[in-house]
Amino acid sequence: MKKNSIKIIGITLKPNSTPEFYSILPNLCAWLLRRKKQVVFREEDRERVIKFFKQKSTDHLLFWNSKNFHNEVDMMLSLGGDGTLIGVCRRIKSKIPVLGINLGRLGFITEFNKNEYFDRLGDILDGKFEVTLKPLCHVNVMRKGKLHFKDYFFNDAVLAKNDIARMIYLRAELGKEHIYNLAGDGIIISTPMGSTAYSMAAGGPIVHPDVKGLVLTPICPHSLIHRPFVIPDSSPITLRILPPHHSVTLTLDGQVALNIDEQDVVTINSSKVKKVSLIKNPDRFYFETIREKFINSKKD
Repeated sequence: MKKNSIKIIGITLKPNSTPEFYSILPNLCAWLLRRKKQVVFREEDRERVIKFFKQKSTDHLLFWNSKNFHNEVDMMLSLGGDGTLIGVCRRIKSKIPVLGINLGRLGFITEFNKNEYFDRLGDILDGKFEVTLKPLCHVNVMRKGKLHFKDYFFNDAVLAKNDIARMIYLRAELGKEHIYNLAGDGIIISTPMGSTAYSMAAGGPIVHPDVKGLVLTPICPHSLIHRPFVIPDSSPITLRILPPHHSVTLTLDGQVALNIDEQDVVTINSSKVKKVSLIKNPDRFYFETIREKFINSKKD
Protein backbone atom coordinates (compact mmCIF):
# COMPACT_ATOMS: atom_id res chain seq x y z
CA MET A 1 0.00 0.00 0.00
CA LYS A 2 1.27 3.46 -0.88
CA LYS A 3 2.47 5.80 1.82
CA ASN A 4 -0.16 8.29 2.98
CA SER A 5 -2.96 6.34 1.24
CA ILE A 6 -4.34 5.44 4.67
CA LYS A 7 -6.33 8.45 5.82
CA ILE A 8 -9.54 7.07 7.34
CA ILE A 9 -9.15 4.58 10.20
CA GLY A 10 -12.13 2.54 11.37
CA ILE A 11 -12.09 1.13 14.90
CA THR A 12 -14.24 -1.86 15.84
CA LEU A 13 -14.75 -2.57 19.54
CA LYS A 14 -15.63 -5.88 21.12
CA PRO A 15 -19.28 -5.98 22.22
CA ASN A 16 -18.51 -6.18 25.93
CA SER A 17 -16.88 -3.01 27.19
CA THR A 18 -13.64 -3.29 29.13
CA PRO A 19 -11.98 -0.80 31.52
CA GLU A 20 -8.97 -0.82 29.19
CA PHE A 21 -10.95 1.19 26.66
CA TYR A 22 -10.91 4.22 28.97
CA SER A 23 -7.16 4.52 28.52
CA ILE A 24 -6.64 2.88 25.12
CA LEU A 25 -9.22 4.76 23.05
CA PRO A 26 -8.47 8.41 24.02
CA ASN A 27 -4.73 7.83 23.64
CA LEU A 28 -5.04 5.92 20.37
CA CYS A 29 -7.42 8.46 18.81
CA ALA A 30 -5.24 11.40 19.89
CA TRP A 31 -2.19 9.69 18.42
CA LEU A 32 -3.97 9.07 15.10
CA LEU A 33 -5.30 12.62 14.91
CA ARG A 34 -1.82 14.07 15.45
CA ARG A 35 -0.86 12.16 12.32
CA LYS A 36 -3.79 13.70 10.46
CA LYS A 37 -5.86 10.51 10.33
CA GLN A 38 -9.63 10.58 10.54
CA VAL A 39 -11.05 8.14 13.13
CA VAL A 40 -14.42 6.46 12.54
CA PHE A 41 -16.60 4.26 14.75
CA ARG A 42 -19.91 2.51 14.09
CA GLU A 43 -22.98 4.60 14.81
CA GLU A 44 -24.25 1.94 17.24
CA ASP A 45 -21.09 2.38 19.34
CA ARG A 46 -21.52 6.16 19.67
CA GLU A 47 -22.93 6.18 23.22
CA ARG A 48 -20.30 3.98 24.81
CA VAL A 49 -17.41 5.54 22.86
CA ILE A 50 -18.38 8.94 24.25
CA LYS A 51 -18.32 7.44 27.76
CA PHE A 52 -14.76 6.19 27.26
CA PHE A 53 -13.58 9.76 26.68
CA LYS A 54 -14.82 10.90 30.14
CA GLN A 55 -16.28 14.27 29.15
CA LYS A 56 -13.44 15.00 26.73
CA SER A 57 -14.56 16.33 23.37
CA THR A 58 -15.42 13.73 20.74
CA ASP A 59 -16.20 16.27 18.02
CA HIS A 60 -13.14 15.07 16.11
CA LEU A 61 -14.60 11.55 15.76
CA LEU A 62 -16.99 10.31 13.09
CA PHE A 63 -19.77 7.75 13.50
CA TRP A 64 -20.97 5.93 10.38
CA ASN A 65 -23.68 3.40 9.64
CA SER A 66 -22.51 -0.21 9.36
CA LYS A 67 -22.48 -0.36 5.55
CA ASN A 68 -20.28 2.72 5.10
CA PHE A 69 -18.14 1.76 8.08
CA HIS A 70 -17.24 -1.64 6.60
CA ASN A 71 -16.80 -0.43 3.02
CA GLU A 72 -15.34 3.08 3.00
CA VAL A 73 -12.51 3.18 5.54
CA ASP A 74 -8.87 2.80 4.44
CA MET A 75 -7.93 0.50 7.31
CA MET A 76 -9.75 -1.25 10.14
CA LEU A 77 -8.49 -1.76 13.67
CA SER A 78 -10.23 -4.56 15.56
CA LEU A 79 -9.92 -4.09 19.33
CA GLY A 80 -11.02 -7.19 21.21
CA GLY A 81 -10.41 -10.88 20.68
CA ASP A 82 -10.83 -13.43 17.93
CA GLY A 83 -14.63 -13.06 18.05
CA THR A 84 -14.43 -9.33 17.42
CA LEU A 85 -12.06 -9.85 14.50
CA ILE A 86 -14.23 -12.61 13.02
CA GLY A 87 -17.25 -10.28 13.10
CA VAL A 88 -15.23 -7.70 11.15
CA CYS A 89 -14.04 -10.32 8.64
CA ARG A 90 -17.60 -11.35 7.81
CA ARG A 91 -18.65 -7.77 6.98
CA ILE A 92 -15.68 -5.83 5.66
CA LYS A 93 -14.83 -5.11 2.04
CA SER A 94 -12.12 -7.51 0.86
CA LYS A 95 -9.49 -4.91 -0.08
CA ILE A 96 -9.51 -3.07 3.26
CA PRO A 97 -6.58 -4.22 5.47
CA VAL A 98 -7.59 -5.33 8.95
CA LEU A 99 -5.33 -5.05 12.00
CA GLY A 100 -6.40 -7.52 14.69
CA ILE A 101 -5.44 -6.46 18.22
CA ASN A 102 -6.03 -8.98 21.00
CA LEU A 103 -7.15 -7.51 24.33
CA GLY A 104 -7.96 -10.90 25.83
CA ARG A 105 -5.98 -14.01 26.75
CA LEU A 106 -6.44 -16.69 24.10
CA GLY A 107 -6.29 -15.39 20.54
CA PHE A 108 -5.26 -17.44 17.51
CA ILE A 109 -6.11 -15.13 14.61
CA THR A 110 -5.51 -11.69 16.15
CA GLU A 111 -1.95 -10.97 14.97
CA PHE A 112 -0.99 -8.34 17.55
CA ASN A 113 -1.39 -8.11 21.32
CA LYS A 114 -2.17 -4.96 23.26
CA ASN A 115 1.46 -4.47 24.31
CA GLU A 116 3.05 -4.55 20.85
CA TYR A 117 0.68 -3.10 18.25
CA PHE A 118 1.51 0.54 19.05
CA ASP A 119 5.18 0.01 18.21
CA ARG A 120 4.18 -1.21 14.74
CA LEU A 121 1.35 1.20 14.02
CA GLY A 122 3.51 4.02 12.66
CA ASP A 123 5.10 1.81 10.02
CA ILE A 124 1.74 0.27 9.17
CA LEU A 125 0.18 3.69 8.56
CA ASP A 126 3.11 4.44 6.25
CA GLY A 127 2.18 1.38 4.20
CA LYS A 128 5.01 -0.79 5.50
CA PHE A 129 3.13 -4.04 6.04
CA GLU A 130 2.09 -7.28 4.38
CA VAL A 131 -1.32 -8.89 4.38
CA THR A 132 -2.46 -12.47 4.24
CA LEU A 133 -5.55 -12.92 2.09
CA LYS A 134 -8.01 -15.46 3.47
CA PRO A 135 -11.22 -16.60 1.75
CA LEU A 136 -14.46 -16.83 3.67
CA CYS A 137 -16.98 -19.61 3.16
CA HIS A 138 -20.38 -18.97 1.63
CA VAL A 139 -23.55 -20.59 2.99
CA ASN A 140 -26.85 -21.02 1.17
CA VAL A 141 -30.01 -22.46 2.69
CA MET A 142 -32.60 -23.56 0.16
CA ARG A 143 -36.19 -23.96 1.37
CA LYS A 144 -38.84 -25.44 -0.92
CA GLY A 145 -36.65 -24.80 -3.94
CA LYS A 146 -36.03 -21.13 -3.14
CA LEU A 147 -33.10 -19.34 -1.56
CA HIS A 148 -34.11 -18.76 2.07
CA PHE A 149 -30.84 -17.56 3.60
CA LYS A 150 -27.28 -16.70 2.60
CA ASP A 151 -24.26 -15.47 4.53
CA TYR A 152 -20.55 -16.05 5.11
CA PHE A 153 -18.42 -17.52 7.87
CA PHE A 154 -14.74 -17.17 8.68
CA ASN A 155 -14.20 -19.88 11.32
CA ASP A 156 -16.98 -22.44 11.19
CA ALA A 157 -20.56 -23.38 10.44
CA VAL A 158 -22.27 -25.70 12.93
CA LEU A 159 -25.40 -27.73 12.33
CA ALA A 160 -26.51 -28.97 15.75
CA LYS A 161 -29.48 -30.28 17.69
CA ASN A 162 -31.55 -28.11 20.02
CA ASP A 163 -33.22 -30.82 22.10
CA ILE A 164 -31.63 -32.45 25.14
CA ALA A 165 -31.04 -36.22 24.91
CA ARG A 166 -32.00 -36.29 21.23
CA MET A 167 -29.83 -37.14 18.24
CA ILE A 168 -30.16 -35.59 14.83
CA TYR A 169 -29.65 -37.47 11.58
CA LEU A 170 -28.10 -35.85 8.54
CA ARG A 171 -26.55 -36.67 5.18
CA ALA A 172 -23.24 -35.05 4.17
CA GLU A 173 -22.10 -34.81 0.55
CA LEU A 174 -19.03 -33.40 -1.20
CA GLY A 175 -19.99 -32.37 -4.69
CA LYS A 176 -21.87 -35.36 -6.08
CA GLU A 177 -20.21 -37.83 -3.70
CA HIS A 178 -21.92 -39.15 -0.58
CA ILE A 179 -19.62 -38.82 2.47
CA TYR A 180 -21.78 -40.43 5.17
CA ASN A 181 -25.08 -40.37 7.02
CA LEU A 182 -24.41 -39.12 10.52
CA ALA A 183 -26.28 -39.70 13.77
CA GLY A 184 -25.18 -37.57 16.71
CA ASP A 185 -25.33 -34.08 18.16
CA GLY A 186 -24.40 -32.41 14.88
CA ILE A 187 -21.51 -31.51 12.61
CA ILE A 188 -18.94 -28.73 12.34
CA ILE A 189 -17.67 -27.42 9.00
CA SER A 190 -14.46 -25.57 9.77
CA THR A 191 -11.99 -23.53 7.75
CA PRO A 192 -8.27 -24.06 8.43
CA MET A 193 -8.28 -20.77 10.37
CA GLY A 194 -11.14 -22.08 12.49
CA SER A 195 -9.67 -25.53 13.07
CA THR A 196 -8.31 -24.49 16.49
CA ALA A 197 -11.77 -23.45 17.71
CA TYR A 198 -14.90 -25.59 18.20
CA SER A 199 -13.70 -28.24 15.74
CA MET A 200 -10.56 -28.95 17.76
CA ALA A 201 -12.57 -29.09 21.00
CA ALA A 202 -14.80 -31.72 19.35
CA GLY A 203 -11.80 -33.87 18.37
CA GLY A 204 -10.97 -32.38 14.98
CA PRO A 205 -7.40 -31.87 13.68
CA ILE A 206 -5.38 -28.67 13.72
CA VAL A 207 -4.97 -27.58 10.10
CA HIS A 208 -2.35 -25.07 9.00
CA PRO A 209 -4.07 -21.87 7.76
CA ASP A 210 -2.35 -22.09 4.36
CA VAL A 211 -4.02 -25.43 3.56
CA LYS A 212 -6.77 -25.13 0.95
CA GLY A 213 -9.40 -27.32 2.48
CA LEU A 214 -12.20 -27.67 5.01
CA VAL A 215 -12.69 -29.88 8.06
CA LEU A 216 -15.81 -31.95 8.75
CA THR A 217 -15.98 -32.78 12.46
CA PRO A 218 -18.91 -34.80 13.85
CA ILE A 219 -20.18 -33.74 17.27
CA CYS A 220 -20.59 -36.75 19.56
CA PRO A 221 -21.24 -39.21 16.70
CA HIS A 222 -23.21 -42.34 17.56
CA SER A 223 -20.91 -44.51 15.42
CA LEU A 224 -17.15 -44.99 15.83
CA ILE A 225 -16.64 -44.95 12.04
CA HIS A 226 -17.77 -41.32 11.76
CA ARG A 227 -14.45 -39.55 12.11
CA PRO A 228 -13.29 -36.01 11.19
CA PHE A 229 -12.33 -35.48 7.56
CA VAL A 230 -10.07 -32.91 5.92
CA ILE A 231 -11.53 -32.38 2.45
CA PRO A 232 -10.73 -30.14 -0.54
CA ASP A 233 -12.53 -26.81 -0.73
CA SER A 234 -12.95 -27.04 -4.51
CA SER A 235 -16.39 -28.68 -4.32
CA PRO A 236 -19.47 -27.63 -2.33
CA ILE A 237 -20.54 -29.43 0.83
CA THR A 238 -24.25 -30.26 1.07
CA LEU A 239 -26.03 -31.10 4.32
CA ARG A 240 -29.56 -32.52 4.50
CA ILE A 241 -31.60 -33.41 7.59
CA LEU A 242 -32.85 -37.01 7.67
CA PRO A 243 -35.82 -38.49 9.59
CA PRO A 244 -36.68 -38.76 12.40
CA HIS A 245 -36.64 -34.98 12.47
CA HIS A 246 -35.80 -32.90 15.52
CA SER A 247 -35.15 -29.22 16.11
CA VAL A 248 -31.88 -28.13 14.43
CA THR A 249 -29.97 -24.82 14.32
CA LEU A 250 -27.34 -23.60 11.87
CA THR A 251 -24.79 -21.32 13.57
CA LEU A 252 -22.12 -19.28 11.75
CA ASP A 253 -19.01 -18.29 13.71
CA GLY A 254 -21.06 -18.48 16.90
CA GLN A 255 -22.60 -15.12 15.92
CA VAL A 256 -25.46 -15.85 13.52
CA ALA A 257 -28.11 -18.52 14.16
CA LEU A 258 -30.88 -19.88 11.94
CA ASN A 259 -33.51 -22.56 12.60
CA ILE A 260 -33.34 -25.27 9.96
CA ASP A 261 -36.49 -26.99 8.74
CA GLU A 262 -36.56 -30.68 7.90
CA GLN A 263 -36.66 -30.10 4.12
CA ASP A 264 -33.95 -27.40 4.05
CA VAL A 265 -30.76 -27.98 2.07
CA VAL A 266 -27.58 -26.34 3.40
CA THR A 267 -24.77 -25.77 0.90
CA ILE A 268 -21.30 -24.56 1.90
CA ASN A 269 -18.41 -23.63 -0.36
CA SER A 270 -15.22 -21.60 -0.21
CA SER A 271 -15.93 -18.17 -1.67
CA LYS A 272 -13.94 -16.98 -4.69
CA VAL A 273 -15.11 -13.41 -4.15
CA LYS A 274 -15.38 -12.72 -0.43
CA LYS A 275 -11.95 -12.54 1.19
CA VAL A 276 -10.36 -10.68 4.07
CA SER A 277 -6.97 -8.91 4.12
CA LEU A 278 -5.33 -9.52 7.51
CA ILE A 279 -2.25 -7.47 8.38
CA LYS A 280 0.60 -9.81 9.26
CA ASN A 281 2.76 -9.49 12.34
CA PRO A 282 6.36 -10.08 11.13
CA ASP A 283 7.35 -11.32 14.59
CA ARG A 284 4.58 -13.90 14.86
CA PHE A 285 4.94 -17.47 13.64
CA TYR A 286 2.17 -20.05 13.44
CA PHE A 287 3.65 -22.99 15.34
CA GLU A 288 5.16 -20.71 17.96
CA THR A 289 1.71 -19.21 18.47
CA ILE A 290 0.16 -22.68 18.78
CA ARG A 291 2.70 -23.69 21.42
CA GLU A 292 2.28 -20.43 23.31
CA LYS A 293 -1.51 -20.51 23.36
CA PHE A 294 -1.73 -24.14 24.44
CA ILE A 295 0.83 -23.69 27.21
CA ASN A 296 -0.95 -20.57 28.48
CA SER A 297 -4.34 -22.27 28.36
CA LYS A 298 -3.02 -25.16 30.47
CA LYS A 299 -1.82 -22.73 33.11
CA ASP A 300 -5.27 -21.12 33.47
